[in-house]
Amino acid sequence: MTVSPTVLLIGTLDTKGDEAAFLRDTLLAQEARPLLMDVGVLRQGAIAPDFSSHEVAAAAGMTLQQVIDSGDENSAMQAMARGATLLATQLQAQRRIDGVLAFGGTMGTDLALDVTQALPLGFPKVLLSTIAHSPLLSPQRIAPDLVTVLWAGGLHGLNGLCRSTLAQAAGAVVGACRAAVPPRADRPLVGMTSLGSSALAYMKALQPE
Repeated sequence: MTVSPTVLLIGTLDTKGDEAAFLRDTLLAQEARPLLMDVGVLRQGAIAPDFSSHEVAAAAGMTLQQVIDSGDENSAMQAMARGATLLATQLQAQRRIDGVLAFGGTMGTDLALDVTQALPLGFPKVLLSTIAHSPLLSPQRIAPDLVTVLWAGGLHGLNGLCRSTLAQAAGAVVGACRAAVPPRADRPLVGMTSLGSSALAYMKALQPE
């Protein structure tokens, strides 16, 4: 059990800096160590990140100005998603983080889905999104163990409802980090799909004694 987990916070500090600061402070209050990654491209955020948008762009093989000049917001965020994914997977492989909490609107959610899908099964991952549980999220893009939280009040600043949702998301990722049990690596792992009782019969046979 990780008592004081390190949590990677991923968000756009140019548009959601106040919310990022609140999440950071909430994690600190829960004796977790936040690492803040800025994936915004509009302007410099009001708080200093641990991984700047320049570093995220560089991880994607571009300068931040090249990302900004890519033509539109969608292209820019796709580039930032590549950089954020590379950095996050490196941090996880190096055991420098114990979990990830990504937060955002439509574009931020799209980026977060790429990042969380690249992280291994069993690694704690929480997504706080203004479009969670909506048809805008394709099931094929959602990591099997991703915890998604609807960001109630997320479009209206750091109001009381927003604070409550942010605090719960922070608590969810800290709790997941502390309770996480990584998949065992001392025996073969079999992947199966379940299509009813016929498949369940095989699954019963594979259950350990």
